Amino acid sequence: MMSIKDRLAKKTEGLLVPNKSEAAPGTAPLRTGPGQMLMVNSLMKESNEKLAVLEARLKEYEGTLPVRLIEADKIQASRWANRDLRSYEHADFSALKEEIRSAGGNVQPIKVRPLADSPDRYEIVFGHRRHQACLELGLPVLAFVEAVSDQELFKEMERENRTRADLSPWEQGVMYRRALNDQLFSSQEQLAREIGVDPGNLSKALRLADLPEVVVQAFASPLDLQFRWAKTLNDALQRDPDGVLERASELAANRSVAQTAKEVFEVLSGQFSNSPKEELIEMDGGAVAKIVTNRGQVSIHFNKGVLNSAQTKRLGELIKGFLGA
Repeated sequence: MMSIKDRLAKKTEGLLVPNKSEAAPGTAPLRTGPGQMLMVNSLMKESNEKLAVLEARLKEYEGTLPVRLIEADKIQASRWANRDLRSYEHADFSALKEEIRSAGGNVQPIKVRPLADSPDRYEIVFGHRRHQACLELGLPVLAFVEAVSDQELFKEMERENRTRADLSPWEQGVMYRRALNDQLFSSQEQLAREIGVDPGNLSKALRLADLPEVVVQAFASPLDLQFRWAKTLNDALQRDPDGVLERASELAANRSVAQTAKEVFEVLSGQFSNSPKEELIEMDGGAVAKIVTNRGQVSIHFNKGVLNSAQTKRLGELIKGFLGA
């Protein structure tokens, strides 16, 4: 293949015009001499300057991988894919999808590796969210292609995810557990060292990933699980496994009752009961009120007509004084 320099030199051939005696018959004689040489030197200088700019630009791409457009349905998620499908329901994914739709494709390439048993198909190294967006939009995916090992794939995927949209603690734990189960790393210590994460957070993430499925299902989404809850939930399971599993099943079955992730955690860990507790306040004429405790909230219900306006006002003052004491 002809180099850039050779092509530029080729373009300058013939710029030295022959003298009058060498001009083609019937054509006007062309000027020769010092002026013509100056013109040639000027053209050569301009060509050399352009060549230098081109070579500088080419150096910027030395060592980079080739990029190509690949049909989205020829690319599959990594076997260690760590994003729960519910993460694609969030607003940030919708925003990414709209950005890709407006641009006509993913401007930032994903990375894939060829499948050994199917050369025309690929496995994602990183870029699952961009691939999913293109798949839903029916667009081809701009991708780097490189054959990498399983361990290198895992490390690149984990590193890329940390620099982009953060994974939830539970998703991280699922990813780490799969890597350890598949023996990509010999121990938690090696895994933490290789990917550069805090060993304590890695251990907490693994604890979340190891929670029984019924406990995970007690939350509206596993993406709501927090690092700081890992030890408490595992301690509760060690202390009272049947109680935790029973409360988890009840929470999952009563999802229609609006509860925050923190409230679910408190019920599971035994800090609060999921069932309301009632205590009656009785006088000579019978029950006049009841105290209801539900998920840490306390309310007092008086029978109709028991309190007049003056008593209601005084009760409010008493409560203020009690809480301020």
